Amino acid sequence: MAKTRDTLVSIHEEARRERLLDMEERLRRYRFATFAILGLALAVGGGSSLGYGYWWIAPLIAGLAGFAVADRHMRNSARPALWVAGAWAALPVILAASVLLTGGATSPVLVWFGLPAVTLGFRFEVRGMVLGTVFLIAMFLAAAVIPDPHAAWEQHDQLVAIAALIVSAVILSGALVESDRAHRRRSTLDPLTGLFNRNALEQRLSELDGQPCDPSEGLSHAFLLCDLDHFKRVNDQFGHAAGDAVLQDVAYTMRAALQAGDSIYRVGGEEILVMLPGAGHADALEIAERLRIEVHDRRPVGVPVSLSIGVAVAEPGSVDCDDMLSRADAALYAAKAGGRDRVFADSDGEEGAGGGVPGAPPPREASYS
Repeated sequence: MAKTRDTLVSIHEEARRERLLDMEERLRRYRFATFAILGLALAVGGGSSLGYGYWWIAPLIAGLAGFAVADRHMRNSARPALWVAGAWAALPVILAASVLLTGGATSPVLVWFGLPAVTLGFRFEVRGMVLGTVFLIAMFLAAAVIPDPHAAWEQHDQLVAIAALIVSAVILSGALVESDRAHRRRSTLDPLTGLFNRNALEQRLSELDGQPCDPSEGLSHAFLLCDLDHFKRVNDQFGHAAGDAVLQDVAYTMRAALQAGDSIYRVGGEEILVMLPGAGHADALEIAERLRIEVHDRRPVGVPVSLSIGVAVAEPGSVDCDDMLSRADAALYAAKAGGRDRVFADSDGEEGAGGGVPGAPPPREASYS
């Protein structure tokens, strides 16, 4: 059971990691423009014209440098969230320094503490948002109150309003991001099983089609087309509620047996497609057999079920998704015709062989010791 939890945790962690990296990639193109606008505003309205000089330029440059360092290291880091958190935390510190250099409680820069508040929800989950808000308010109060508490008290109405703006910006940004995440989940996830749906599959197939395939260099791909045997009998004998529970349990069992990086899609009523990046012929057969055994031994909600699986591996050269799907479907058909509850592969991949090609040898049953 511990192994199952670890596998699921790694899948969720990888998904969060990719989302975080994608968000940082999208924000990067706008970051320099934002810093340029802040610098221009300070130069025109809050710098030398108010007698504060140009010392505020130093923290802005330091902020840009901090983000540049984080961008360079986070993609190759096992924990990119730490780099992102460090770069984000530098911005309130920079703003605090700018406030101190431009008048403390009377600084026109105080309202800019709302900027890092807006991006909290896009970068972090609830816990990170709470910690970030506390840190942001602490920096805000330190810059506005500590230098001159008397002046801060005289400006307390404005300071309370800005603090309320910061907290409100965090709440609203978090709500918007959660709404977007829920929409994305609905558009790419099957609501019953939680697996990726056909929309997600079409996106992935379009990305994968035409990619180079060279097994000798570890560039290989495999499809496992899986189908629950006699599933209509389950619905007829036990009812559709039990059938839904069986599908949910099978989906959980299969997902838990896969590794991070593998992807699994519900493509029909009881039909599931598994994509295995980097898997060669032997690896694909081994994983398919493991899935078959896991489902067979599971007996979800006390109902005995079995799984037939057709395996197709990409030919050397480039990935042809239509061909792979066709061969996987032919192999699945052979598994069904061969007695069900078994794994069949397409041809060995030798020259002249292939699923669906006239004269080619039929799919073969996988053999295991």
